[in-house]
Amino acid sequence: MKARSWVEISVSSLKHNLAVIRSRLRKGTAIMPVVKANAYGHGLLQIAGILSQEGISRFAVAQPAEGLELRQALAESEILVFGGCQEDEARDFIEHRFTATIHDTRPVHPDLPVEVKIDTGMTRVGIPWGQAASFLRSTPARLQGVYSHFARADSDGDFSRLQVERFLQATDNIPQRRHIANSAGLRFPEAHLDLVRVGLAVYGVAPCSGFEDLRPVLTWKSRLMAVRRVKAGQWVGYGTSFQSPRKSVIGVLPVGYADGYRRVLSNQADVLAREHPARVVGRVSMDLTCIDVTDIEGVQPGMEVELLSADPDSPFSCAALANLAGTIPYEILTGIGPRVERRYVD
Repeated sequence: MKARSWVEISVSSLKHNLAVIRSRLRKGTAIMPVVKANAYGHGLLQIAGILSQEGISRFAVAQPAEGLELRQALAESEILVFGGCQEDEARDFIEHRFTATIHDTRPVHPDLPVEVKIDTGMTRVGIPWGQAASFLRSTPARLQGVYSHFARADSDGDFSRLQVERFLQATDNIPQRRHIANSAGLRFPEAHLDLVRVGLAVYGVAPCSGFEDLRPVLTWKSRLMAVRRVKAGQWVGYGTSFQSPRKSVIGVLPVGYADGYRRVLSNQADVLAREHPARVVGRVSMDLTCIDVTDIEGVQPGMEVELLSADPDSPFSCAALANLAGTIPYEILTGIGPRVERRYVD
């Protein structure tokens, strides 16, 4: 059966972004793509499989369930789990060869591969940087690495450099690998260290200015399921939030907030229909969204409509939708639900 809405994932753009990231790195720095949250909505197994074919052998996820799904597809890849390891999970981590994150001083299973997370200013989880050196002197038997995470790499260079300084002081003389840089952290060469953990940049969405060479990977599309002709003054959708100012043609899309097209976009976002913008009118509902196609010729049921564009300069781009929704691109991408089919093109 045909999907009611789908995303097209450009394989060539994904490979391009990987090449861009590699070109920015210091010699000897490895890449660990972050593929948590279904690879930021792009499809965990497909994205990891493509990256593996491009020579990537390390991946990061948030939860062990994500790691298990990935392990079944990529038997030999290294998998770092950010979200720690509960006491009753240790044997599963060992069996599936996950590297667990330690973020406090509780003892861990001696056979568990681990990385220690150091808090250098994020203040969520991690060994406080001032206590890290003494903790690392009594490191677990299977310590693989030490890492930290930037709090404001996309906007505050001074604080990010302070975090790097704290991290380097806390890990001085540590023989294991060290990493702190995320996508925005690529702009600080001193933070590249042994590897970088890149998420948003892999998917082609700029984490901040200075990343104009990236190509967004994802385009979101749907088809009109109905076309309605309405009179002037007629209300459209839940809550009567839109009243047609004239005789109008309203297209109905079979996609809504259950699919990740956010309700806050009601009456303010545009979509692309026959190369023309069409305003979302009325409330975005759970399964349906209405658009005003009055001034667009040739509109009919079955016509393809673009909800999110891969053009970063488009008013329908991920960044533009995030701005309208008062959120960030991460939330737009990871919110695209399982009812939306993933298609891999190129």
